[in-house]
Amino acid sequence: MREDLRAFWNTATAPAEGFRQRALAAPTLGAAVKGLLKFRTLPAFLGMALSYLSFTWAYGRITRMEGSAFDFLWANLPPTVDQEAVRASLQDALRNLPPQPPRAPVLFGLALLAPLGVLSLWLHDAVWDHACLWLLRGLKGRKSLRVSLAADAEALKVGTLGALVSLLGDVPGLGCLFGIVTFPVGVYFWILRGYALAAWHGCPPWKGVLATLLHAFLMGLFTFGILGLFLVMILQELRPG
Repeated sequence: MREDLRAFWNTATAPAEGFRQRALAAPTLGAAVKGLLKFRTLPAFLGMALSYLSFTWAYGRITRMEGSAFDFLWANLPPTVDQEAVRASLQDALRNLPPQPPRAPVLFGLALLAPLGVLSLWLHDAVWDHACLWLLRGLKGRKSLRVSLAADAEALKVGTLGALVSLLGDVPGLGCLFGIVTFPVGVYFWILRGYALAAWHGCPPWKGVLATLLHAFLMGLFTFGILGLFLVMILQELRPG
């Protein structure tokens, strides 16, 4: 494991040469996916588990009416409002919230879902990266999606380093603070896939990197477009007449 992480570090710090050497070794798609599951399943489970624990931590604070939002509410209630009556009304409403399930079954379920999450991430990235590289005319002679699948599997293996650092962003109570620090790391390991795509498809590295950025842009455009449509539909429903 230590040797593998050292190899990942060397590839992450010199991605053009590192992925070129790996592409020359021509690992099979099956071997690449097997290695991907080996290295990314545990970080994926830890990320989901920490996210769930963060949710339960926040959920518990809400049901106990703790936190800065409630402090702001109590401090800014008009003097004419009976604060105790507001507290009692909120407590009655919060009692109707469903209780949290036992943690052990949830964590067990997340452990089963972790490899599926890794595979879905890999397939999503590979399909979008391949399409974006095609738009940039970077596929050259090796246009098979299978090539992009192998490239992204290798890139996500190296991305294990970024996934481990990003776990800091899921720490309950401190995730927002750590998330600001780890955001550049996530961006770097996102565009790192571009070097792998370039090495496997034989195109210039800038085209591979640009394909990952185009992927992010199109996904953001698609997401905000859907949200915008929902907002328009809601406003139309609320419009008088």
